[in-house]
Amino acid sequence: MRFFGNIVGGSSVETASFFVNRSLTSRMLLLGLPLLAAVLALLFFVTGGSLANFVNRAIMRNTELQTQAMSLALEQILVETRNQLLILAAGSMEQQEMARRLRFRSRADGLRYREVAFMGLTPENRYLLLSYGGEIIAVPPHVALDAPAGPFHNISPGQRPGHVNVSQPLEVVYSMVPIDKSLQSLSFYVLRFSTPIYDAAGNFQGILVLSLDLTALRDTMSLYSSPEAPISAGEKTQMLSLFFDQGGWMLFQSEPPGDNGGEKNLRSDSVRAGFRGDFGRPGFSTAFRPGPEHLNYWSMVAEIQAGRPGRLPTSETGTAWNNGQMQVESVSYAPVTFMPNPEGPRVVVGGLAMLDSSFASTRAGMHLLSIYALCFLGGLLLLGLSLCWLARNMGRSLNLLSGELRSRNENDSAEALNLPRLPLELETIRQNVDILLERLRAARADQLSQAAAQTALWRREPVEDLPDPTDLPARGLVGASLPMQSLYGQIQKASQVLADVLIVGETGTGKELVSESIHSLSARADAPFITINCGALDEALLMDTLFGHVKGAFTEARQARKGAFLAAEGGTLMLDEVGNAAPKVQQALLRALSTRRIRPLGSDHDVPFDTRIIAATNAELRGDGQDGSFRDDLYYRLAVITIRTPPLRQRKEDIPALTVHFMREAVNTREPGMPGSIPRISRGALEKLMRHHWPGNVRELKNTLTRALTFCDGNLILAENIQLAPGDHQPENTSDDREARNNESAARSREEELNAHRHPTPRPDPVAEQAREKAPLLPHANQLNQRQRELLPRLMALGSVSRQEYQDLAGRGISMRTAQYDLQQMVQLGLMRKEGRGPAQRYVIVQPGAQAPAGKGCP
Repeated sequence: MRFFGNIVGGSSVETASFFVNRSLTSRMLLLGLPLLAAVLALLFFVTGGSLANFVNRAIMRNTELQTQAMSLALEQILVETRNQLLILAAGSMEQQEMARRLRFRSRADGLRYREVAFMGLTPENRYLLLSYGGEIIAVPPHVALDAPAGPFHNISPGQRPGHVNVSQPLEVVYSMVPIDKSLQSLSFYVLRFSTPIYDAAGNFQGILVLSLDLTALRDTMSLYSSPEAPISAGEKTQMLSLFFDQGGWMLFQSEPPGDNGGEKNLRSDSVRAGFRGDFGRPGFSTAFRPGPEHLNYWSMVAEIQAGRPGRLPTSETGTAWNNGQMQVESVSYAPVTFMPNPEGPRVVVGGLAMLDSSFASTRAGMHLLSIYALCFLGGLLLLGLSLCWLARNMGRSLNLLSGELRSRNENDSAEALNLPRLPLELETIRQNVDILLERLRAARADQLSQAAAQTALWRREPVEDLPDPTDLPARGLVGASLPMQSLYGQIQKASQVLADVLIVGETGTGKELVSESIHSLSARADAPFITINCGALDEALLMDTLFGHVKGAFTEARQARKGAFLAAEGGTLMLDEVGNAAPKVQQALLRALSTRRIRPLGSDHDVPFDTRIIAATNAELRGDGQDGSFRDDLYYRLAVITIRTPPLRQRKEDIPALTVHFMREAVNTREPGMPGSIPRISRGALEKLMRHHWPGNVRELKNTLTRALTFCDGNLILAENIQLAPGDHQPENTSDDREARNNESAARSREEELNAHRHPTPRPDPVAEQAREKAPLLPHANQLNQRQRELLPRLMALGSVSRQEYQDLAGRGISMRTAQYDLQQMVQLGLMRKEGRGPAQRYVIVQPGAQAPAGKGCP
């Protein structure tokens, strides 16, 4: 028993229906994109935290390295100061000599060194020199003694030679110092270095003191804290550095560049913001010491006192430094040490703390997050594009298969599918469809076999309505078509005047017969008619043939020669192929036609002539004249009367009369003893002649009929006896060749015909030929290669192309020679014809049913 009912809305059946009714592209995107999104999200979640940790550690490590580099730079300044003190100690202690050397040091190092003091054993051997404003000032001893932090107070006891002591940072103020004839007060922040002085005998002489200006340390800190530091984190944010002494007193901070930091007093107001503590250390009034509640700061001081660099944890940085005025991400610190002796231990002079407010780690995390987002979106985009491309290719293959099947259905054709290589599954479908089409063709072959035999018999019957040979002229022009009637009228009118005539026409169209007709109908019919082929002779021989020479004109000139102009006196001279004449010949012809006088070679006198000139050419002289190959002035001299001979393809209704004429002529010229009757011609043979395009015109028709009479066995010319010259072709897949082969196939059994159809041989298949006649396709299209077949619809839509345009349409990097070969092959198959010449040459599509000349050819 069956039960029927409605499917509940929202069920799995509706979901499946929704998915199935989607296009191939939509289904691929609905499956692929969510899967890729899930995989990328999982990958980013797993690797994001570890990668961010690595980046943060690298940034913190770089900040620590920058702090240590700043510490090394300050220690280098201390070492240089120690070396300068020892250099001064090695010289004379005389005040004048010391002033000279201090002046030299000030010029070399600027205001780095502020004091030089020598405290001898007696008051007379004591002096104090100050470097101020580029000058060396001698401070009176009582002024130096009155200064609370003067160099003569709290001097460390003497040590062995080469030992240098360094003091705590001090603030020194000197009152009533004579400067520029006035008394002024001077204040400095210095770090004093002292060393004992001994004479050559090893007796102690006193203490030499050299003071380093602390602004030099401050400026170095400012440099290393700026974005232009020799070693930095690559950030453009200004960092802030702090210098504090061993006791934890904040002494001074770095200054931003461009603020005239070198001219400012030392300060620490920015770094101490948010701290609570004490102001004013003895000997340094601007110093600040945070209170004991700032445990993270004092832990840093303890590490510095122990000589260990490090970094405050990020969680501890925010207790005092992260306030409303300044946000600090991390604090790195390093000790500043000094070696009193080269081999002695280091002593800690103070410490450095670098406050990193660039938040590089945070920005690195945001940058990493943006990279992940771009990768996520880029991955989805690439996958989407890939799936769309894959689906489009599959859809294109399906559309190609569907289009071919639709074309076969619309055209009632059973030919095999003409498709490129398809995917495996579709290729299997195509093979099965080809098998079905092959069976259909076999069935049609069975139906058409009998019709082919009947048609073959009909084509072998002789034509009854050919013109009677006695009604045709024995010699001269033959034809009664409209083009020939027009030509006869032009010949008649041209024969009534004596003007020169230019005959233009393709090779084999009877230009010489037209010339003879004009001559025979003119008043000069009884005078000579001479023909000279200008293209068959070289320049010198043509000049001699036309104009002649006198005796002795050259070595072989044993007697005089008239030349064609004088030989045709009173008659007509035909210059055939005049377009091929050399420039020198053209110039001589122009002069002769202009003056009606010639000068034979070797003669000193012009000879008049009375000869009518008829020129013939197979090319457009006017177009050639534009390129310089033929003179325009000679063209206008020759083209007084211009007659154009029509090609045979324009007057095919004259072919039956021409056929009878040429067969009669061929029979009359046979050898004695040969049959003298004119053979009859079959319908198939005449149809073959009528359908041919005849690039060689009437001359080619005459040669073709001569060959047919030569190889004809009997008194009837069949289609197989009409053998076109090598290289000729027909515009359509005509039925004349099928006639003879169909006659043979009619005698075969039906099974043999089907086998021959299934296994084609070089002989054309009559069934396929008749099927193609029914199909509205261009003739011989099945003989094209794959590239030509693909481009044929586009060529038909364009109507005509040049060689370059065909090369652009084909694409795929085909060469110029390949494009030229394809076009020439389509011209030979009658699918195209050539128009123009040179760069302007174009290939015009021949529509089905039109009479197509195979290109320009040789006229």
